[in-house]
Parts: sequence; C-alpha cells; structure tokens
Amino acid sequence: MCYLGDFQWAGKRAHGTALSALKDKIAEEMERGAYFVGMGDYIDFLSPSNRQRLRSAALYDTAEDVIDEKSMELTHEIFDLALKPTIGRWLGMVEGHHFAQLKDGSTTDMRLCEMLKAPFLGTCGLIRINFKRVTSKLGVTLWVHHGCGNGQSSYYPLARLESFASSQETVDAFAIGHTTKMGAVPLNRMGYKWGPQHGKAYHRKTYVIGTGGYSRAYVEGAKQGRVPRGGYAEVGMMKPAIIGSPTLIIRPVRDAETVYPDLKVEV
Repeated sequence: MCYLGDFQWAGKRAHGTALSALKDKIAEEMERGAYFVGMGDYIDFLSPSNRQRLRSAALYDTAEDVIDEKSMELTHEIFDLALKPTIGRWLGMVEGHHFAQLKDGSTTDMRLCEMLKAPFLGTCGLIRINFKRVTSKLGVTLWVHHGCGNGQSSYYPLARLESFASSQETVDAFAIGHTTKMGAVPLNRMGYKWGPQHGKAYHRKTYVIGTGGYSRAYVEGAKQGRVPRGGYAEVGMMKPAIIGSPTLIIRPVRDAETVYPDLKVEV
C-alpha cells in the first residue's frame, strides 16, 4: 500500500511538481499490485486563508465560474498526467490545505475522488483492511491525516505522531503528509490475551509515518510573472523538499498459536 500526496500541481508551466518521479512511483507500485492512500494537497490552488479572503470578496457569479473552471482544469491535468492508471485502486483520500471550494458546495479533492473511484475521507480517516484468506480473524487499522503545523527537522512528523499515537490503542499505522518529510519509526506496544486458565503477553508493532511528497522547493529558472523569483520555500531559505513517498507492506504471518499482521515500511 502506497501513500501519495502533496503534489501541489499548479500547471505545466509552473514546474513545481516532480511529475516524472510521481509517474515512476505510480508505475512501480501498479506493477506490484499496490493500493493507494491519498494524503491531500493534490493541486496548488487556494490555501485556507486564500479561501477565506475569496469568500469575503463578494465576486460576481461569472468570476466564480472562471475560478471554478481553472481549479477543475488543474484537477483534470494531474488526473490525466499521472493518476489515471490508479482508478479503482484507492483505499481512500483525505483533503489537504490546498483545494478549491466549488460553487455547488463540493471541493476539487472530492471531484478528484470521483474520478479515481476513491472514498473521500474528509479531514481525517480510519481505514480497516481485513484479510479473507486466513483461518482466524485478522485485520489492520490505518490512521490518515494530511497534517498540520510545520517543522524544519526531518523527524518532525514522526515526533508529532508519536505523541498522538499514545492516545490510540488499536491503530497499526499512523501517517501524515504536509511537511514533505519522509520516514517511518516502529513503536513497541504490549498487549494481553486472557484464556480460561492463564494469560499471555504479546508484542505489537505500530508505525508512525511521514509520507513525503512531490512538490519541488527549488526550481531552476523560477519566475513570478516576469521577475526571476523563487517560491515561498526558496524565499524562506527552507530545506529542499523530499521527493518520493513510502510504501507500507502488510502480510499475514502465522506462529504456533495465531495469525498476526507483520508490517514493514519501505522509504
């Protein structure tokens, strides 16, 4: 299962999305029969503060129509250029910070989900995966959020998730995007099973995962209008963004007494 998000597609002339890397990752995962989870920020359109200002602008209907058309143009472009081969292979997609709220009340994230036949999970999602071809009941629970806040360190999303994960007892993997940091750390937990005569302690592994992204922080020849000028990451002297995304491998393993899910993350 592959996490995909933080493309921030702004059009072919913007060159802010590592499109080739995204397409290569999708081709690699499709070859191995993977499913996908969407982490948000699929297009680089309006931020929350931009949407607030736009709502207060009292625009004419025709102006709102033009904005809707442009936002959907970007949505169709990233679908056609990269995501189309993944139709029907999505476990779910959460919304990010960057999207457009359309006149009919839906969002560009929701429309992209319709194109990909993917469940739209909203702000935060829980995904349950059940294995059918095992003799005992077995499943894995995934917690997914686009993410919030910011941190320059590479372990920022993992530290944030580790704190949150302590309040969730039955989740097997936690994942956030947003900061384009990529990494995975297993957390060790103890559980207990009680039989008619004695109990048994067992070990359970839970992962916290930063899901990377495909948004380029530094673009050669970048311009704003006619002015040679980089984007906010370059202007703010931020670290180069991680290009890529992790894959979560889940397989049933049998021991002497039971079948349990073994999790491994490839980054």
